[in-house]
Amino acid sequence: MENDINNNLNKVTFNKEPQDSIRKEKSLKFSLGNCCQSSNFSNHRKVDSPSTDDILCNKMNINENKFNLNYQTDCPEIKFNFSLPPKIGLQNIGATCYMNATLQCFCHIEKFVNFFKYSKQVISMVRNNKNSLTSSFKLLIEKLWPNNYNESYSQKYYTPEEFKNKISKMNPLFEGIAANDAKDLVNFIIMTLHEELNKAKKCDINNNNILDQRDQQLMFNNFTKNFTSKNQSIISDLFYGINCNITQCTNCNSNIYNYQIYFFLVFPLEEVRKFKTNNFISNSVNIYDCFDYDKKVNFMFGENSMYCNYCKQNTNCNMCTCLTTGPEILIILLNRGHGIEFNVKINFMEDLDLSNYIQLKNTGVKYKLIGIITHMGDSGMGGHFIAYCKDPISQSWYKYNDKIVSEVQNFQNEIVNSAMPYMLFYQKYS
Repeated sequence: MENDINNNLNKVTFNKEPQDSIRKEKSLKFSLGNCCQSSNFSNHRKVDSPSTDDILCNKMNINENKFNLNYQTDCPEIKFNFSLPPKIGLQNIGATCYMNATLQCFCHIEKFVNFFKYSKQVISMVRNNKNSLTSSFKLLIEKLWPNNYNESYSQKYYTPEEFKNKISKMNPLFEGIAANDAKDLVNFIIMTLHEELNKAKKCDINNNNILDQRDQQLMFNNFTKNFTSKNQSIISDLFYGINCNITQCTNCNSNIYNYQIYFFLVFPLEEVRKFKTNNFISNSVNIYDCFDYDKKVNFMFGENSMYCNYCKQNTNCNMCTCLTTGPEILIILLNRGHGIEFNVKINFMEDLDLSNYIQLKNTGVKYKLIGIITHMGDSGMGGHFIAYCKDPISQSWYKYNDKIVSEVQNFQNEIVNSAMPYMLFYQKYS
């Protein structure tokens, strides 16, 4: 396994730069397997495409039920309790479109709704701590998925004042009526709910052993063991994935593996566009271009060089990031920045196959789109947010513009061709 990555990374060659340009960070496309190739690269200097599929896939052991929460056995499915899917909007109560769009996307994740509506753990927590974010989510879901919903149900929207008051008290960022960014609320929801619902014992594991960071299997096993001993919740089950940062010293060829958790991916569209076109004129990228950009090799040299613990000196190095596992719910943030780059068009699709990007393929690599947060305006802090959600019962798409709800008649025309997506919610399927 070690020899494989050495051989692959050694195939990547770099041109020497003059000393006065040493501050520039060199980036080259790093292909982890048979990635989607663009014809725009045909006139560029070719770089051998190393495959690291054999490095991380089928050579590392992983427990697919990595958090072993078994929340599904505790909850009936909403599809068996609703003959019709509820279509209830959320009233804007002062620049809260960012909140309304975010909440609609979370409240259309079937396993998430099942848990907050029926789980005994949630019922117990709400009974013991009514000031928790968990209690506010349970109330919200009960309003959006009412038990007595039928054709004659008259309430078309709900005013989420209780939820807004709760997040304002818990985080000053959401106080008042100022506009906020949906990504900040997504981050707050995931982190806070995980902290409240974590079933693992809050204890530190003393690991006095000095690990050899060059041993990939050892580093992976140690990371997952430590993480799962401290983190067990519906949130970690649904939203957490694992990625690996690989650093190769070009002096001793040692490969250092560092694993970490992610719960959404951030793709800077302007940087992706430049990476794809390399001075060719194009104002659009597709979602696979984003994943290609994310796994490129960065050559760190000069004042950006790093200290190698194994050859005991500062050395140049190659750095890349690999998606080791994909979460059940994959959230993608499309960072448009400001100015002209804001208009970069992203071509996305309803079905996403990440077999060329996720290394441990036995954990699942195929996803279906279930939610979109779109944004109109010149920055994430201003403008207007709208949600498009796929109903888990009818499988139809609906547009949630605050309290106004309408069915999407043509997904391709109304969403793919017209929307300005800011966040994409994908769900894994077998």
